[in-house]
Amino acid sequence: MTPPCPPAAHLHGFRLERLRPLPVLGGSFGEYRHESGARLLHVAAPDESSALSVSFRTPAWSDAGHPHVLEHLVLMGSRRFPGRDAFQAWQRWQLLDYLNASTTRDWTAFTASGTVPGDLLETLDFLLDAAFHPLLEDGAFRQEAWRVQADGSLGGVILNEMRGAQAHPARRLREAAGAALFPGSPYAWQSGGTPEALSDLTVQAVRAYHAQHYVPANLTVFVYGLLPLPEVTRRVNEVLRELRRGEAAPAPQPVSAGVPKWTVTHPSSAQTLVAWALPANLTPLEVQGLNVLGLALLGHPDAPLPRAMRVLGGPLADGSGLHADTAQPVLAAGVAAAVDGSVLLETLLNVVRTPLSESEARAALGRYTLSALDTQHHGFPYGVQLSFDVLGAAHHGHDALPQALAGAVQTLQSLPDLPGFLTDLARRLVVDNPHRSVVQLALAADPVPRTGVPVPAEMSAPEMTHAPAQISARSGTLAERVRLPRAPALHAGEVLDVPVQAAQVTGALTQLSVSRDLRSPLTLLGWLPAYLAVLPRSPLGQALTREVQALGATWSVNADTTHDPHDPAQVTLSVTLNVRGLSGRMPDVLARLGQDWTALSPVPVDAPQALRDRAAQLRTHLATQAAQLGMLRAALAVNPGFGVRELCDGTTGHDLLAAAAAHPALDSTLRALHAALWSREGLRAVVVADAPGAALPSVLRPLLAGLPTGVSGALPPLSAESTWPALTGSAALAWPTVPYAHPSAPAFALLGRALQDALHAPVRAQGGAYAVTVRALPEAGVMLAVSARDPHPERTLEVFRAAAHHLPDLRGEALEAARLGAVRQVLPLRSQAMQARQAALDAQFGFAPHRAAFLRGLLSATPDDLDRVAASLTAPSLPPARPSLAVPAVALGAL
Repeated sequence: MTPPCPPAAHLHGFRLERLRPLPVLGGSFGEYRHESGARLLHVAAPDESSALSVSFRTPAWSDAGHPHVLEHLVLMGSRRFPGRDAFQAWQRWQLLDYLNASTTRDWTAFTASGTVPGDLLETLDFLLDAAFHPLLEDGAFRQEAWRVQADGSLGGVILNEMRGAQAHPARRLREAAGAALFPGSPYAWQSGGTPEALSDLTVQAVRAYHAQHYVPANLTVFVYGLLPLPEVTRRVNEVLRELRRGEAAPAPQPVSAGVPKWTVTHPSSAQTLVAWALPANLTPLEVQGLNVLGLALLGHPDAPLPRAMRVLGGPLADGSGLHADTAQPVLAAGVAAAVDGSVLLETLLNVVRTPLSESEARAALGRYTLSALDTQHHGFPYGVQLSFDVLGAAHHGHDALPQALAGAVQTLQSLPDLPGFLTDLARRLVVDNPHRSVVQLALAADPVPRTGVPVPAEMSAPEMTHAPAQISARSGTLAERVRLPRAPALHAGEVLDVPVQAAQVTGALTQLSVSRDLRSPLTLLGWLPAYLAVLPRSPLGQALTREVQALGATWSVNADTTHDPHDPAQVTLSVTLNVRGLSGRMPDVLARLGQDWTALSPVPVDAPQALRDRAAQLRTHLATQAAQLGMLRAALAVNPGFGVRELCDGTTGHDLLAAAAAHPALDSTLRALHAALWSREGLRAVVVADAPGAALPSVLRPLLAGLPTGVSGALPPLSAESTWPALTGSAALAWPTVPYAHPSAPAFALLGRALQDALHAPVRAQGGAYAVTVRALPEAGVMLAVSARDPHPERTLEVFRAAAHHLPDLRGEALEAARLGAVRQVLPLRSQAMQARQAALDAQFGFAPHRAAFLRGLLSATPDDLDRVAASLTAPSLPPARPSLAVPAVALGAL
């Protein structure tokens, strides 16, 4: 791995203003200023997954959504890359792990990440041209923002997106808290736009907003990893030197008082929230202390604030927590119920006034320390995650050095009286802070969407035809642009008759998992969701959260499914205990787990109420989860193996939770299930740490020694009435493909990527869905198409059913684009630890012999192969049948 390039004082019009070391990352943090006023923030780190971002401070002018609409239009054609599908076309040709745009409450960023430097540098050129020279066409505005449809109603991608966003209670509470706490500031407006105000926006207003804010003086560029900084600055300078300087948007000004009470409505959720605006000039130590305090008060189901809210009649309100998306951080807490605001406030103050114990404070600090030191990717680029921390601080006028990397964690650890420090912080910044508001979410129907509104003639019947973007493949073969990941070597061993796979991975963290495969999964699913829901709130969960977090580790238990490579309808359901923590403390962590796992109860006293609360919460969020749930139902229609996943994660899970809550043997059943799941017979383990692999299995002995060797008995039957609720706002369709080991499986993966590109335009241009996703799931033998925030799913389904007719001629560059996209999907960004764990799972479930052949198939599939599999697509015409929720009794020995 090439080390980061050394910093230079002057680089292509950029002058180094400040340079600070980052020991945690093994690099440095440099701040540069361009002669035009543009700012560049550079995190040099020995990470092959680099990242970059082009961003602007974009305060809202009103609720019409100027920043959000502009974010969309900027990516729909520019001077060098004309064509309304420029963004989608660019994605097809770059080997990137991440490429997206985001509008926060007062800044907008266009961000990319990947392991191929050439692709990232060319993406920088694309993003700079898009930002400074967008076409901002009238037709693109009508497609994305709003327009009048044939029936007189209003449509548009962003309009539909915001209607979907407003369906989530958390969004309404967040926006209401901003309006209440920061009156007269840009935070009082909704940067994304409201459905009611968007139709007041014009393309001329968007162009004026762009001219004012997308200027060099308002630009901040972020660079992370191993990208050559001289080449980055050269490319940025070439763009900036031909532009007028402009003026930077002013940093947000502190607000000292808000509106005491604020009420908004929601059609299905009543909640009450208290929000405090904290000072803008907090020290790094205070910021870190607040993060630890937030974890101590809210960080787990049995923390003080969740317990207090349950007494008031419900779980924590949406939006509870510490939020840094405004220049003044916001601390919010409340209950998902309609209660008197003064009663809630007094309850919260009583909790915050209560001094934390040493164990509570150290547990929260341990968890926070772990997150600060965890620089691995876990499926999402660390550089992208870091960019939001850096850019948020920079655009808010604060020191841009990430607080978690600034050494304040070590200062907190060395404090002689950490509970006293946190208690004093809570008193000064919360209890004695009058800058607060009570926000009520009241039950009331949403207003009827506006129809038949008088609008300019040009806003109706939009012209949707446009030339495709002219973007060609980069030179060089795929093999030259990507390196297939090599998982660390696995060492097989055994501890107390439990087989262990171990791998050595450089880093300060140890990750391990202990799993059981359930031989009869459908007979357990009535009780398994209930067990997973209550375990964190049980005496066992409470103790582990306190004690394990204090040692710098986290734990969780989850269920997942694996399909068979030869028969995807055959599914294995696994239940896994995951532990991740600081390597030096892992022996203590495992000893604590082994001591508590079978000695403490896995069932809370209020288990029935906990299950009812969880079921109600899932039903409340149906409107915002329609795409995911619809996709699951569509897959079930073509592969019965998805019945396991539907019962775990689908809408029938709500009904099973309610039925379990009412069962008279709930307590004894969950205790018996816990004992059966974690008896040593049938377990397997994976350990990944910075130690020789052959020596790693022994770290598990303290945990495994505390587990029973076998169990007996039976789980009682459980039955429930399946409500099978309707899913609105999304269309989903699935096609059966072939098993993973089939020679045609790679061609189906390529076809899925080709359909993703082909169906985006016809679905989105018809004014419905905010987004459409098509993806083959090779391991599951299924290909799925789904739309999100879709007001006309029936139209989208027609497009999906005719999917093969929308395919272009898959030869030449079109085939290469599909190949690149498929490679990105089957080789997602993973940390070395996750690669090692995946290798162990592949060996366990029989995928290892087929991975190399599948990748060769991706690289060698021909147009004729794609034509053949496209012709074989057959989609079901009927939705899946409502599943039975009658679960029979099962002997525990049959697990």
